Amino acid sequence: MKISRDKIKQFVILEVEKRAADVEKVSKKMDTFSTQLEPLLDRINTRVEFEQFLKDAIKISSANVKGSDIMLGMMNIVKQLRKEVK
Repeated sequence: MKISRDKIKQFVILEVEKRAADVEKVSKKMDTFSTQLEPLLDRINTRVEFEQFLKDAIKISSANVKGSDIMLGMMNIVKQLRKEVK
């Protein structure tokens, strides 16, 4: 059975939409917890504490993500932050 380019494109679009929905669900949950997290996050006031927090957050949230994808994602975030800090 030969799969057409259009069929492959449909599969890719469906997978991207599914993953976007997963991220959206996590983001909504985080919004729910933000009122509880904000007082705790306000206690982070040094670079060392911030680095430890990021390390822990990445460890918790990336169990199903390849190491190379984590690094690429972090590099993309650094690029975005550099643009915002200018």
